[in-house]
Amino acid sequence: MPKKLFLYAVFMMCGLTSLTAKADIIPKDLLELDKQRCLKDCVPGFGETTCKPLCDCTVAEFSKRLDFSQYLDLSVELSKNDLKPENRKLLDTIANYCTAEIEKAGIVVGQPAQ
Repeated sequence: MPKKLFLYAVFMMCGLTSLTAKADIIPKDLLELDKQRCLKDCVPGFGETTCKPLCDCTVAEFSKRLDFSQYLDLSVELSKNDLKPENRKLLDTIANYCTAEIEKAGIVVGQPAQ
């Protein structure tokens, strides 16, 4: 499976939580929930060695790059499988960044679990 397709599939499996709040910062408990969902869906196919750093990186980048409103908008778009071009570009950017970071650590991204 090509890396970009693999990472996009992981993003889709993460199923970002759709809740409302007035704060600009994404609540840590929601990010943790997204990380656990990401791991649950990713690990059976690709193993913890690949998925833990991938999910950690993805959630960290959501926290750095999005405020809560943007996070909720992305969540809705992902749930409908209807991403706006700017959110598709954001996910591609995060996927490329996280892939590069994981590969720098010597982890082969996209290899099925053994």
